[in-house]
Amino acid sequence: MKFFVSTYKESQMTIIYTASNSLPFAALPTTNGVVQYFRATMTNPADATYAPDGLAAAPIYGLGGLLLQGDEIVAGGNVTLVSHIGPLLNGGALCWVLISCDGGAQQVANATRSQHAVTLGQISIASGAAPGDVKYSAANTVPAGWLKADGAAVSRCTYAALFAAIGTTYGKGDGASTFTLPDLRGEFIRGFDDGRGVDAGRVFGSRQKGTLQTYDTTEYNKANGVWSACSSLKTGAASQVAMGVDPYEVTDYATVTIGGADAINNFELPGLGQDRGYSGVTRPRNISLLALIKY
Repeated sequence: MKFFVSTYKESQMTIIYTASNSLPFAALPTTNGVVQYFRATMTNPADATYAPDGLAAAPIYGLGGLLLQGDEIVAGGNVTLVSHIGPLLNGGALCWVLISCDGGAQQVANATRSQHAVTLGQISIASGAAPGDVKYSAANTVPAGWLKADGAAVSRCTYAALFAAIGTTYGKGDGASTFTLPDLRGEFIRGFDDGRGVDAGRVFGSRQKGTLQTYDTTEYNKANGVWSACSSLKTGAASQVAMGVDPYEVTDYATVTIGGADAINNFELPGLGQDRGYSGVTRPRNISLLALIKY
């Protein structure tokens, strides 16, 4: 059998591989087992199709019975495809099954017996990491199977398992082919309230502002005054939201009372100058690590 060099077309993320046979097809195969060989000119970044002799393209599946995900066909690799028509794939319509490609990743079905090859997805589950899981690394490099949780827009096709897990919770990307990762850079993580009432009304995956802290400096070698942040909202619950603080159980502070002095002057935030006070958002002691999300 002769190898033919393929060309390709790109439709969004789908690569269409094409090739010409020495005896061109007059029509697409109507039976199983028609073999095609070609040398790939591009690596597939996601799913792919094959169109021989200028005929219609049909999807390429892996041996695991799924559409290609990426890197199964690599540039310069010799590709072997075989036609398939049957109920197991592509709704019974014609498709092509990738038998091999030099240097390409091979798709296999999930292992069901002890001597079967296992998929990366099964290894990830066995290791306790599933798509959407977050971890922090003391190494400033991204390991295989993970992405930086940096708010980037990434492919819905390439990272299909992650998209299935988190959807558009953190942003819809371009609304069609991409979705947005959570951006955990510089952020602290808080457990989802989920109806408990400690962080009432909180939407899953939502951002929450920090608690405002006021302070003074020793300008002219002495403190200018004692400052406190004030809200124009008069009810306790609304003022807590405005100030970025949580409600609490009063019984936890049985021996504590609140005291203060009437304010003479009020200045707009952030203050930050001379006799107008200063302000910022509080934080605990911390160390910066690399936030990662499993795909």
